[in-house]
Amino acid sequence: MADTEIVGPAVKGHRRFFVLGPPVTLLMFSNALTGTVLTDLIVYRACLFSPNTNHTECSILRTNASSSEAIDVEAQVEAHVSMIVLAKSLIESVLPAILSLFLGPWSDRAGRRPLFLSGFAGFTIFYISLTFMCNWNMNPWYFLIPSLPASALGGLSAVIIASMCHIADTSAEKDRTMLLAWLQASVYTGVLFGIFTGPLIFKTSGYTAVFSTAAICCMLALLYIYFFVQETVQDTSKESIRGLFKISSVQELVSSAVEKRDGFFRPVVWLAICILALSIMVLEGEVSISFLFTRERLGWDVQRYSYFSGTAVLLSIPCMIVGVSLFSRILDFPDSLITGIALTSCLGGALTKAFATEGWHMYLSSFIGFFNGATGPVMRSTISKSVPAKDIGKVFSLTSSLETLSPLAGAPLYTLIYSHYLPPIYPSPVFLLSASFFTLLLFLTLCLAVVNRNYRNVNFAPLVEEE
Repeated sequence: MADTEIVGPAVKGHRRFFVLGPPVTLLMFSNALTGTVLTDLIVYRACLFSPNTNHTECSILRTNASSSEAIDVEAQVEAHVSMIVLAKSLIESVLPAILSLFLGPWSDRAGRRPLFLSGFAGFTIFYISLTFMCNWNMNPWYFLIPSLPASALGGLSAVIIASMCHIADTSAEKDRTMLLAWLQASVYTGVLFGIFTGPLIFKTSGYTAVFSTAAICCMLALLYIYFFVQETVQDTSKESIRGLFKISSVQELVSSAVEKRDGFFRPVVWLAICILALSIMVLEGEVSISFLFTRERLGWDVQRYSYFSGTAVLLSIPCMIVGVSLFSRILDFPDSLITGIALTSCLGGALTKAFATEGWHMYLSSFIGFFNGATGPVMRSTISKSVPAKDIGKVFSLTSSLETLSPLAGAPLYTLIYSHYLPPIYPSPVFLLSASFFTLLLFLTLCLAVVNRNYRNVNFAPLVEEE
């Protein structure tokens, strides 16, 4: 097979900052729109199917979720709901993580567009399925079924790999951190609108309207990718879907990621991957219990929690864009220093949540953790600058796989601690755990800064492939 090549910048000028923005925003809008509502649906159905509750008691969850009666009812199904949420996290992590090992090497040959299309198609199927299933009186465990086709088509991993590779293919190193920050801003923008819109649609029209809106958004994103996002890999016509599951692809991936050679910044890459995976593990762990935490300790319902989450995201978007632009482009701070600032912000936010007893404490934690969104784009930029261009798809594939697997550790760990130490224990052990992880991440970032300085003047020597 002829070697494939990466094309130059397919989109020039300021447009390159926004070419992936619309579909990514629509996808994350759909996820945020349905995330809390789906958890609420699982709580309600778990109550209906619980032998310890009746329909009258469960109706309180719909009419007055902040009442003491509703909190008592929810406490009875808390453990059951936690297990369902955990199982959903496992399904959406394991299969995409395995596929990620093949997707990156294959995309280096077949292109980035197939990954985009499969990922968005999977989410479209997911939300269409939920649109119908929410109207059926079924056991809450059945709501795990739509996650299977979505994960089998690559899930969020496929979209992440394609996005990272597309940006790396079409940008210079000096612009990459800012481009990835803008992509992260697109993610946050979608999340922001989804968080605020979800409760309103749910309150006025119910579950069906929420899930059908998400399905329509994913279909629009799929059409946008098909018509407007250009391919960045040449000579893709000779590669077919049959070449996806080649064992040689995994062997090639492993060689690209671990083989010592001149010009490959191996310690830098692996430290950056560890920082990414651990930070995502903490994020996913907190997400898995945050809504349940606020309902139990503060008596919040879906709407109040959504307003809090939206406020946190609204604060993060400008802080991340302005911060990354200031630190990276104007002050020329190294990526490791920007990451250290972001992780310090996360540490302060986690400590504030650990001692939260009032609603305003949660808002204060968001204000302190205003720069938390910078870690991901900055570390991905570091990775892209530390590998040869021909190996970017492979290394991002491995990175995405580890990022996808990290919730397998985070969600069970946080769920276990939360279920054994339910509020009102003060301070909250689950957020003290987050603070401990952020301290560890700060130490790893310091190590990254030291190692990166030693590799500053090394030139790339691409991996030699056998004919």
